[in-house]
Amino acid sequence: MASNEHKNLTDVNRHNPKGFESATNDTLLSKTVGSGTNNTDGSLEWVKKNLIKVNTFNIQGYAVLSNANYHYGTSIPADTNSFIYSNNYGSGTVGTTALDVGDFFKTKSFVMHSACNLNKIYLWANATTAATITVALCKVTFAAGNTGAIDPVLLNELTITGQSSQDNLQVNRNLTPETTLAAGDVLFLMVKASTSATTYFKVGIEVGYDN
Repeated sequence: MASNEHKNLTDVNRHNPKGFESATNDTLLSKTVGSGTNNTDGSLEWVKKNLIKVNTFNIQGYAVLSNANYHYGTSIPADTNSFIYSNNYGSGTVGTTALDVGDFFKTKSFVMHSACNLNKIYLWANATTAATITVALCKVTFAAGNTGAIDPVLLNELTITGQSSQDNLQVNRNLTPETTLAAGDVLFLMVKASTSATTYFKVGIEVGYDN
């Protein structure tokens, strides 16, 4: 049997791995789980880099709601309880009302440090009534030196139906939002209810990077 000479080949004479030509850009070569009973019988697969290189963010809060308007987080230090969502947005539709930069900047939010892809959103929530609770993941994009009001952009809405109990948690999720985000985008939540209710909520957000 001839000895394996692959190790002696120069780079120009080596071939690409299987599936390379048909694989989409920004992917990595991996191996599937396989049968689950044998740790070596998986197949080769090309996986998006933004599903491998990820960050997760968690936001939680509560709100005492009496109308159908969205509410966003209270300002610090106006209220030391940064978990309460008591600022009335004035509308039940994201994007219809601009936000004052100075006031909004004091609320809880996350800054994207690099361009990325919104991969997954996961919501756990309850409500003290049978109200429909809607949690909106939104973004704003600041511009240095611009003091004018800024329009929020809706990224995704998730809803649950309250069970008139703080012990009865409900879940909703979006595993394929497929939304791109730019470096410097600021993510935050708003919450509303179809009828009066107190709601507590936790949201998990996963973003992935191509670079």
